Amino acid sequence: MMRRGLNLLLGGITLILVMVVACNSASVKKAQTEPCIKEICFVRNSDGAKICIFRATCVQRDGWDTLPEIRFWRRIVSMTKDSVLVNILETRKGIDVIPRWMYDSLDAIGQLDTLRNEMRVKHKVHDLQNIRFTGGKNHFYKFDDISLKMARGVQLFDSLGVDPFYAQSILLIESPGSNKQKSIAGAYGNFQLMPFVAKGYGLRVDARIDERENFDRSAYAAARLVKESCIPLARKWCEQYGFRVDESALWFKLLALHCYNAGPYTVKTALSVVPTSIQGNKLIQTLWHTKVGYWSSEAQNYSQLAIACYLEYEKAVMANKMESKTRYDRF
Repeated sequence: MMRRGLNLLLGGITLILVMVVACNSASVKKAQTEPCIKEICFVRNSDGAKICIFRATCVQRDGWDTLPEIRFWRRIVSMTKDSVLVNILETRKGIDVIPRWMYDSLDAIGQLDTLRNEMRVKHKVHDLQNIRFTGGKNHFYKFDDISLKMARGVQLFDSLGVDPFYAQSILLIESPGSNKQKSIAGAYGNFQLMPFVAKGYGLRVDARIDERENFDRSAYAAARLVKESCIPLARKWCEQYGFRVDESALWFKLLALHCYNAGPYTVKTALSVVPTSIQGNKLIQTLWHTKVGYWSSEAQNYSQLAIACYLEYEKAVMANKMESKTRYDRF
């Protein structure tokens, strides 16, 4: 009688465990099949402006926000230009913060290696690890300044059949504070278009007029670039080198953004040296540490910045929201 009761008890516990596992599996499966990116709109407390963002729920779900590379760039984009983060290149671990004037003074007299050695000793950094100095950039990443332009960018991309998440990402990374930013390579405007790219999509760029300053015209060119070049070639290179394609996945969108920044053929070179056993999210994370041809630090960092800027933008918007409403979740 006692044994029968024990068997019934064990059977009941087993049934409960099976049900719990089944429920957890169903929850995980549901989370993985739900849309990764949804548009959410808020009314901002400070001025009553309506702000819409594309929330990438899979960033937290898949642990992107916990990666050291993302944490590093979130810290950089939120630090003032008066501060410099001392960090280890290989791990992106911040080990100290120094004032900008100290860095500039030591750099002027050629004593940065002395500072590196002092930091190496102070923080017990291995001789094979490289110490870098990275200045704060919150003066550049002015997310409040770009938030009101975001709606227009999203509208223009959407009108051309381009996932508006690309508009949001490009605007957050490239020139969130001003349309007057010009890169060393010559990229210009809110969407940081190169002259030959802008001209290729019908924009006027000459000594008298540069239509890359015009938000709508540059958004039109950027959307076409994403639609006609970045996405198709990202898909082509994946298929060519044996990587599974899912254009709705965040990792693929990040790969297409890499094409926007570094150029599709630079991305092709990088993909050609990655083993096909590495797929999905791990593919992007592997590219962060891959160096080949023109694929180097700036190219590696682009999708890291995309996620970091998104998280900081979401944080800023959520901190000032008054009410929320999901409008649609097509993407």
